Amino acid sequence: MQTNFQMLRELLKQYHPKTRGVISEKEYKLVAGTLHLAEMDILQLRNLRDFTVAHMGRSEDMEDWDRMSAITYCIDSAIISLGGEV
Repeated sequence: MQTNFQMLRELLKQYHPKTRGVISEKEYKLVAGTLHLAEMDILQLRNLRDFTVAHMGRSEDMEDWDRMSAITYCIDSAIISLGGEV
């Protein structure tokens, strides 16, 4: 598996939300697939979430904030599905 940075960089090249504040099922599948969320345990998912927020939270671009919000939603959903808390 790639590093969190490599996976996030690959995702950000491809993912640009169509609707602000909403993630479609197609976009959700792109995020989950590119980040390999199904292959991670709760600790790996939490580390990926923390990295995503640290990496993208410095941006002043609203699209980056929308993307970060959608990505963290996908990660949080994966954590919850494994029985973890967010």
